[in-house]
Amino acid sequence: MRICRQTLLIVLGVLLTWLPFVSGHSSAAANDNFPSKPITFISGWPGGGGGDQEVRGFALYLKKYLPVSMVIENVPGAATKIALTKAWKAKPDGYTMVYVTPPQQILNEFMSKTEYTTRDFVPVYSFFKRSFAMTVNSETYKTVDEFVRAAKTRTMSIGLSSFGSVAHITALSAAKVWGITPNWVPFETGSTAVTQVAGKHLDAAFTAATTAIPLMRGGKIRALLRFSDTPLEGYEGVPDPSEAGYPIPVISGLGGILAPPKTPANVVKIIEAAAAKTAKDPEFLAWAAKAQYEVIHLSSDGFRKKLLDQYKIVEENMPMIRASMEKK
Repeated sequence: MRICRQTLLIVLGVLLTWLPFVSGHSSAAANDNFPSKPITFISGWPGGGGGDQEVRGFALYLKKYLPVSMVIENVPGAATKIALTKAWKAKPDGYTMVYVTPPQQILNEFMSKTEYTTRDFVPVYSFFKRSFAMTVNSETYKTVDEFVRAAKTRTMSIGLSSFGSVAHITALSAAKVWGITPNWVPFETGSTAVTQVAGKHLDAAFTAATTAIPLMRGGKIRALLRFSDTPLEGYEGVPDPSEAGYPIPVISGLGGILAPPKTPANVVKIIEAAAAKTAKDPEFLAWAAKAQYEVIHLSSDGFRKKLLDQYKIVEENMPMIRASMEKK
């Protein structure tokens, strides 16, 4: 009886020793089949919003390199906070991704309580650079100087894609340099802000540059400034702040996909590799050029470094943002 018991203990010990290896091996084997079902991309904007158009366009071409369907799930509200909360709680198996446009999502953490931090997520790939622009109704001001002179005589109503956005930071920096105190009007999307400018319900708007393009082409609005350190298609002849003679900081946003925390590294690498191919695909590049999107190529590691840099930018600007919101 004693021998049997000792033998049983030895066998049990061997099994316990091998169990973690067998379990881990099985998990890895399951991931080897990735992807085997549709991948959902959570979009924090209503259908047709700037960020929503970006992720839909990218997913359309990503299908060439990941042989499954791509599903876009719109979860708008709270400046993408609701979308990120849902993605943070999603199963970390690679079948749920979230499209983000930092530093917006980082700003959310500083402005209100969140269950997550953007650093919790696994960066996968960043493929868009988001530049910003100041626009006015085409029947009003022709130059920034004209606008500033008028703004010193009355309170301007200026639209923003949302409070706490990069557009908000940029607009606050501009107002400080110009020495004016506007009435800030936040919206859920930049497209709503520029539509209000076109209808003369607002004096100006600060939004993503691409958001303003359709109404600029239609002659409804005019861009007075482009906030980009490189030329922008569609903004030929539009000065950046330094060219216009104003020391306004230029802050660029990013567009990319994050995976829920603890998503396996091998799964992330599969999506990252497919995203990298997509960002260099001629058909995707032609689509992006037509839409005036600025394409960049940031790997998972490069995206992570940029996110950490943007935390510093947000921390530096939060006192100014909070002060402007307290005046509302």
